[in-house]
Amino acid sequence: MRTGDESYDYSLQRSLRDKFNNLFYVLGHCPESEQEQKIEELNEIIDEMDGSAIHWTFTKDLFNKMDKMIEEKKLSMENAIVLLKHLGHRAVLVGYLCSKLRDSSLRKRIEKMIIEENEKKEGRKEKLMIDLCESYLLLSATEIFEELFPISVPCLLNVALKKEGNEKTQKEVEVALLALSCIDKYEV
Repeated sequence: MRTGDESYDYSLQRSLRDKFNNLFYVLGHCPESEQEQKIEELNEIIDEMDGSAIHWTFTKDLFNKMDKMIEEKKLSMENAIVLLKHLGHRAVLVGYLCSKLRDSSLRKRIEKMIIEENEKKEGRKEKLMIDLCESYLLLSATEIFEELFPISVPCLLNVALKKEGNEKTQKEVEVALLALSCIDKYEV
């Protein structure tokens, strides 16, 4: 039996899903100069979502749409990663395994990018590599591509071992450790 509070929570979470979906649609039609602001707004909505709202919002279809937006240059990969990292962080905090990424074209894009970036001898973008690995581990639910395990773990361990005391570095270390803490649930 539901109480009024449970019904309100359901309504609130449904409202958050609707807001997210509407804003995500707008994101694909706004210039890149406005995307960062829209991503911040989307992340604020994600911060209010519980596991159920995440489950019903972040579907395979949404991840495929995000991949298509990247392919069509309607969304930069950098902005997509900001959104994905935030989603992964929130999903782990609310105890939700975000399994919908598993069969999406976006997952394949992320895996390919990690492998390609790792193979670069010169010009490797460390920040991109870290962000890709964190996003991948936080969102891969219970399964990661076997070839990515020995790439992602050392990359994030290097971040976790930073000893600088500033707030930005501390946040980077915390996210890396959170991503690494997800490893125990993976089937490799």
